Amino acid sequence: MAVGPDSVVQAVNLMLRITDRNGANALDVTLPDFFLLPADAFDSDPRVIYDSLHGRWVAIELSWDCTTGGGAAFGHGYLDIAISRTNNPRGLWDSYYRIYNDTLPDYPGIGTSTDKVVLSANVFQMGPGADCVSTTPLGTDFTGFDWADLVNGGGLGYAATGVLDSRSIVRPAVQSPATSAAVYWVSYGDDSGSLVVNEGTVTGSVTARTFDVNGTTLADLVSRPLEPPTPQQPSGNVVDPSAIDSRITDAIWQSNKLTWIATYPCTPAGDTQARDCVRLTQINTGTSSPTLLQDFLIAETGKDNYMGGIGLTANGTLHVVWTRSSSTAGEYPSSYTSYQLSSDAVNSISPKQPLQGGATNYTGQRWGDYVGVAQDPQDPDAVWQGNEFVSFDSKWSTYVSQLKTGSGFTYWPIAPVRVMDSRINRGISGPLPNNVARTFPVAGTMGIPANASAITGNLTAVGQTAPGYVALTVSPTTTPSTSTLNFPLGDVRANNVTMPLSASGKLSAVYKASAGKTTHLLLDVTGYFLPTGGATYSTLTPARILDTRPTVHIGPYGTPFIANTPREFAVWNKGGVPDTARAITGNLTVTGQTGPGYLSLSDTNTASPSTSTLNFPVGDTRANGVSVKLTTTGSLWAVYKTSGFRTAHVIFDVTGYYVPGTGGLSFFPLNPGRRLDGRPSVNLGLPGPFAASVARTLDVDGHVGVPVGAKAITGNLTVTGQTRAGYASITPDPDNAPATSTINFPLGDTRANGVTVPLNGSGDMSLVYKAGSGTTYLILDVAGYFK
Repeated sequence: MAVGPDSVVQAVNLMLRITDRNGANALDVTLPDFFLLPADAFDSDPRVIYDSLHGRWVAIELSWDCTTGGGAAFGHGYLDIAISRTNNPRGLWDSYYRIYNDTLPDYPGIGTSTDKVVLSANVFQMGPGADCVSTTPLGTDFTGFDWADLVNGGGLGYAATGVLDSRSIVRPAVQSPATSAAVYWVSYGDDSGSLVVNEGTVTGSVTARTFDVNGTTLADLVSRPLEPPTPQQPSGNVVDPSAIDSRITDAIWQSNKLTWIATYPCTPAGDTQARDCVRLTQINTGTSSPTLLQDFLIAETGKDNYMGGIGLTANGTLHVVWTRSSSTAGEYPSSYTSYQLSSDAVNSISPKQPLQGGATNYTGQRWGDYVGVAQDPQDPDAVWQGNEFVSFDSKWSTYVSQLKTGSGFTYWPIAPVRVMDSRINRGISGPLPNNVARTFPVAGTMGIPANASAITGNLTAVGQTAPGYVALTVSPTTTPSTSTLNFPLGDVRANNVTMPLSASGKLSAVYKASAGKTTHLLLDVTGYFLPTGGATYSTLTPARILDTRPTVHIGPYGTPFIANTPREFAVWNKGGVPDTARAITGNLTVTGQTGPGYLSLSDTNTASPSTSTLNFPVGDTRANGVSVKLTTTGSLWAVYKTSGFRTAHVIFDVTGYYVPGTGGLSFFPLNPGRRLDGRPSVNLGLPGPFAASVARTLDVDGHVGVPVGAKAITGNLTVTGQTRAGYASITPDPDNAPATSTINFPLGDTRANGVTVPLNGSGDMSLVYKAGSGTTYLILDVAGYFK
């Protein structure tokens, strides 16, 4: 099974099913129809993955026919592969196949890397008979495809190793997300008639004709595989002896760790007979020779545990699912799960939890072929599983669900600190060249704890040599699916961010512009999220609590800010913010400025701030979202920094607040995902442009990782293609005349603003474009939610 930004895809037997992340809107298609097979073809063993680095779905299966000729005396085997053209699995796919003469590529596996996809197969001889399949094994082989070929939609070249008769039961590993050019694999190999465990890599390129397979034995590290006993069922029944075996059912690779799972015989402590036990093994591939990290069993007295699957979250939590049964009344084959946090001791696992109980004894002949666990590309703390259990008809069924360990995070606001400034080689050395992802540390720097899971802050671009955009991401990528900060040439521009950190506490940035161009970047952090001890969030209907324009005059000042002169304004008891709030979210706007400069918003009275909040030229009404700490008396300080005697009007809208304790909403960071883009080439969320003063409602929950029940989201709103200057406003419910603004813009400028905004009771938000007339496109990327 696999999961993407908005969809879950599962392939079993002869069927492929696509649903949304809530399990609704199912689309079922038979695999023969999906892979465009002829009527006389047989097929089996489908698998499907989602590759978050390339934003594509890949499905594979085995098929065969008994048609002679074309070099075949008995028939042909095929490895079928299909790849989606976008990250939407309901759209178009391109299908291909590799043909085998008189041989069958059984039990196909799939592994991924940054530049290729590798398929494996256990190859069997074909022969006479109704289905022309024999039980004579020949060995294994690997087939490689370059990602560059897979995504271009044209002809597809491949490279193949031919049959390697020293290996059997091979499993290439899926990388999520892909960070290495090598595909890692693990297999059982023959050693003088006995099986041993091998591991290795597939390297090189199909196009460059450097495709190569390397391997080594792990006989000195990992004990040899053994066939497990027959699983027990209630009332003296047993699962068919051929239903399970010792095969490697899953393999994954992440951060130089190759992990696999199989079924193994063991005698649990206190037991008197051998049972089926789930065996999890993990090695370090980052050393010159592999080293063993952990190798342990999930075993239980009097119980059989078998045919497991594994998945790693982006933050490093290892999830395991498996089947459990016994001779005890009612303990039919059922689905269970456990996990191991990245901070847990090796060779340990959490107490088991039931996922789906079996209804009766199993009477079939195969089990565990379709166990699947997949990393959630949006939620760094989640995987999805599709494991088997027995339904009331005595057949296997699958139960699909998301697995998470975290219960959300609390906020710790801080005085702004600059953690990255490429101008002074802090975090990143020198300017960012175009299309080169650069990674920099955040957690563990400038007082930010090493275990921080996410941060709030302000990203600024300066000194850019070409217009473009910067994307902040959790993992380095040169093809981001979202943007963080858009800018023209010659404009110092900032944007508010709320971003999850990688498992190692880092962020990555890439500058997308024309070849040979560069930009400097700065990142100021205003707070961080930890599991406990901080503040929780409450939403507000956006409310304006400061507007210095004399015709409006909200708050203490009816005159503009004077350059380099700090001003304080009250936040407690304004716009619904209580006097227990320690920080707030909102939107800061500048208008009518007589000189270029920046505004700095903080809890400190200073005319010389070390960080900036909103940068601007003359003649441009501009806004930036904020998450900012309040003073101990519930106020904020703002200062307009520029040269000479200049003035600027300042507007502030509040959208929510943080209060110490657990009474509010917890934060759940997400990898940024695009929910709205009405441009004709994308047509996502709400198709087409927004017309002036016509509010439109966007369904948010159930998409890009936001669950049903979420109360607010963080993200990034971008405007592009506007035909008139104006502003856009996000509100919980439709409002054609909102009292607050979210992003202000002139004509001809693609720009973005970070947002923290409430959802309505249906999990929706509304957006409206305010101008005298005209249209504009709006884009929304989501980076987290509150629940």
